[in-house]
Amino acid sequence: MAFKDIVEITIEAGKGGDGSPSLLRLKFMPKGGPDGGPGGNGGSVILEAIDDVSSLSRLVSRSNYKARGGTTGMGRTRAGAHGEDYIIKVPIGTVATDLKTREIVADLTEVGQKVIVAQGGLGGRGNTSFATSRRKTPRFAEKGTSGQKRRLRLELKLIADVGLVGYPNAGKSSLLAALSNAKPQIASYPFTTLSPNLGIIDLHHKRLTMADIPGIIEDAHKGKGLGLEFLRHISRNSLLLYILDIAEEPADNFKALRNELKEYSEDLLAKSAIIVLNKTDLATKIEVDEVVKELIPFGLPVIAVSAEEKDNLDELKKLLFDLLPERSYKKAEQAPRLVKLRPMTVRKDEETGAWVVTGDEIEAIVSRFDSGHVEAVDYLQHFFRSMGLNKILKRAGAKDGEDVYVGDAVFEYFDTEKNIS
Repeated sequence: MAFKDIVEITIEAGKGGDGSPSLLRLKFMPKGGPDGGPGGNGGSVILEAIDDVSSLSRLVSRSNYKARGGTTGMGRTRAGAHGEDYIIKVPIGTVATDLKTREIVADLTEVGQKVIVAQGGLGGRGNTSFATSRRKTPRFAEKGTSGQKRRLRLELKLIADVGLVGYPNAGKSSLLAALSNAKPQIASYPFTTLSPNLGIIDLHHKRLTMADIPGIIEDAHKGKGLGLEFLRHISRNSLLLYILDIAEEPADNFKALRNELKEYSEDLLAKSAIIVLNKTDLATKIEVDEVVKELIPFGLPVIAVSAEEKDNLDELKKLLFDLLPERSYKKAEQAPRLVKLRPMTVRKDEETGAWVVTGDEIEAIVSRFDSGHVEAVDYLQHFFRSMGLNKILKRAGAKDGEDVYVGDAVFEYFDTEKNIS
């Protein structure tokens, strides 16, 4: 399957189960109290980074992912089951962006890292949660909330340990094949590599991954050729190998390569790097020594090799492992569920004379109750007073009997404080 480093998917977390309005009914207790349990939380959609050197190709055949919903609460205070999370395994280096808000919601840079990208809905409370000394037998319960739904763009920025930087036909693919178990397409013409080739290099029970990504051309940072794709991927490599053809003005080419990286991001120049002078089998030892002397002033380690003859490759392997930073591993963590009330606004509709209350959280809370149920409305009226909505309406000029809209529900306003002495 072709390499794929960008895919778009739709994800939807599970809905929370409704709470139960059950009343206890026993043979010798026909009119027992409330015993409704809470609904289960909906499952979340989670991205998990795995130590994988493949692409996002296996996600291409499917574009929709949905977690299970929570089940409804039951009598005898039994809680509904939580919905199972849906875990999407993606290669380390995947960045997830919300296509609607353009917000980066996940940047998976460590093995085992998990990020909730669509939060499951909360289960509703059963009627036992609403029993008070004044309301001893509530016959209403809370509905579960909907799960979060998103359209995501997944973009893979390869986190191969080592990235090969060089112009087309510099011998990058040949070097990768000689150093590792990779079998890249190799030919004697530019732009042979159209997709990243990845290989594994082993040395004394240690392992690293190496990526040969499409070659740079002049003005790659402006998007010419395959430049942006190349530069996006190498931004995640821990160590860069500048592959230079000994017969193609290596010093000038090195300066040009560094310039392309600098124009894209100066951070790339701060990465650990090695200059690899390739194709030494095509030059004499004196010629090789002279070119190496030209490259030493750039301040990076220089090593001359021949991928074709496999000359000096063991020394290059040792140097790679000596300079490569340790990869970190992170225990998977999930974000806690937080519920926080944000500001609400109150305005009067001049055409109808009704008051309109807006605010994501207050509208979400009201939607969880049956606004046609007398006891549920009574509970909400107490909730409005506790959060100061009645005082806000009074200061705004609301009069008794006027309609108040919160989301799709409508209530009557009454000044509950005027009779308090």
